[in-house]
Amino acid sequence: MTKKTKAILFMIFSACSFSVMQLAVKLSGGIPMMQQVFVRNFFTLFIGFYMAMSHHVGSPFGKKENQKALFFRGVLGYLGVVMYFYASRHMFAADATLLHRSSPFFVVVFSWLFLKEKLTKVHVGVLIAAMCGAICVIRPSFNSNMAPALIGALSAASAGGAYTIIGYLKGKEDNGVIIFYFSLISCIFTLPFMIRDFVMPDGFGWFMLFLIGTFASLGQIFLTFAYKNAPAGEVSIYNFSGIICSSILGYLVLGEVLDLMSWLGMIIIITAALVMFLYNKKINEISRK
Repeated sequence: MTKKTKAILFMIFSACSFSVMQLAVKLSGGIPMMQQVFVRNFFTLFIGFYMAMSHHVGSPFGKKENQKALFFRGVLGYLGVVMYFYASRHMFAADATLLHRSSPFFVVVFSWLFLKEKLTKVHVGVLIAAMCGAICVIRPSFNSNMAPALIGALSAASAGGAYTIIGYLKGKEDNGVIIFYFSLISCIFTLPFMIRDFVMPDGFGWFMLFLIGTFASLGQIFLTFAYKNAPAGEVSIYNFSGIICSSILGYLVLGEVLDLMSWLGMIIIITAALVMFLYNKKINEISRK
């Protein structure tokens, strides 16, 4: 098995692990959301610490000159997780995943705005198509029912901002440091809300919290392995397999059936992502010649 094949499998495993985590979030709806978010990040806190220490980085808190970037990556990542959990609790699993998975399109915009990366006509066309796909899922009606969908879209924007900063930190900080810092900030920010609204889970609730923490950790581990075995640009498209996984789990476990507009939005966004993936791959191949 080649490294690229391993990377693709790891990316699919990662996407499906996060889909299982999302399902556990929906099934444990009686537990306050911040309690769920805390558990999700508490598990990954130890993974980040282990990764950082095993790579002999010195300190899991990173270098002094990168503290500002690490902090804002942590804050944006935290907001992205909170909003994704909210959308997952109030929307069909596949719809929430689809909106959250549109974060790569925000990365293109933020990289152009803040990192001065080139924005081509192809990128603009893909962004417009992705926006149309998101509108199909959100279906603006300007009432309170569309709030979860808008929050789901904002979760993608926050995640996109966080990933843009990760791109800036590439080669400057170890992945373990970035994961540890993000998880620590998330736990600190979430702790007061969790203490205020804490609910003692029953047996089923504890099991769901265990699934949230475990599969969030597995998703993070598989994601790291994927990017270790192949360049991000060659395997990132397979992260969209999480939408398919969420659709299947939502149907089998929750009886969720997507309507025509959701399917249309899914097709448009996945097609736009595929076009961007192939275009970036072509550009990278030309630049290597």
